[in-house]
Amino acid sequence: MRWEHLLCKQQDRTFPARCPFCDREIERPQEIEDDQWYEFEGGRCPCGAVFAFDPTARNGGAVLLQAMVYACSGDWDWATSMGRDEDYLEARIEHYDSHTHQVGAEGAFGTIYFIRLIPRA
Repeated sequence: MRWEHLLCKQQDRTFPARCPFCDREIERPQEIEDDQWYEFEGGRCPCGAVFAFDPTARNGGAVLLQAMVYACSGDWDWATSMGRDEDYLEARIEHYDSHTHQVGAEGAFGTIYFIRLIPRA
């Protein structure tokens, strides 16, 4: 009897990077073309969320702040005066691999930070 079919094959456990707010696939982070100077790559989701990519997973505070400023159209005063869960929602994707644009790859340690402003009534 042949046992090869019973051997467990390593399954691909990666999946496309998706917006945590609307579950759409996001585009690969890229240099942000804007009047502001942004250090980290990022982008926008059609749902209104913006994101910034931390390739080292060590710059979380700076990357999150950049995403907040980007969400506020470059207005640093507005971005730094907002309250979490009052003015904006925050989420992140960990274990992002920028080379494959996949999440969950072995050895991937990048983090994408998302900000979505809460509409004012």
